[in-house]
Amino acid sequence: MLDAHFLGSAITALAILIVLHQLIRLAMVAMLHRTLRQGLQAGVPLTVEQLDRALGRVPATERAATDRRNGWILVAIGVACGGSITLQGTQEAMLVAAGAALFPLLTGIALVLLSLRASRGR
Repeated sequence: MLDAHFLGSAITALAILIVLHQLIRLAMVAMLHRTLRQGLQAGVPLTVEQLDRALGRVPATERAATDRRNGWILVAIGVACGGSITLQGTQEAMLVAAGAALFPLLTGIALVLLSLRASRGR
């Protein structure tokens, strides 16, 4: 069982990390806002694509390509886990390995199919 002092310290440290992360994120957004405002006041032309890039939005084609790559990696992990089933000795171990193989395999297949659908523009 965890000690109450340790648990309290861990929760406090986690809360401090979350607050620091949010403060850093707020500072980054404020700097981006200031840069965009100065650029617009100086008359620099700004397209929608540039604004999306500055705000961190990835185009759908790039997102689909990343999802497809991640999907194939998960499929490979699922197939590798499935291949390790043959190395298991007992029936119970085989069932556990098969259950572990199904999650990345099905998630990977779903990511690949969704990315293919998104790249076709449906």
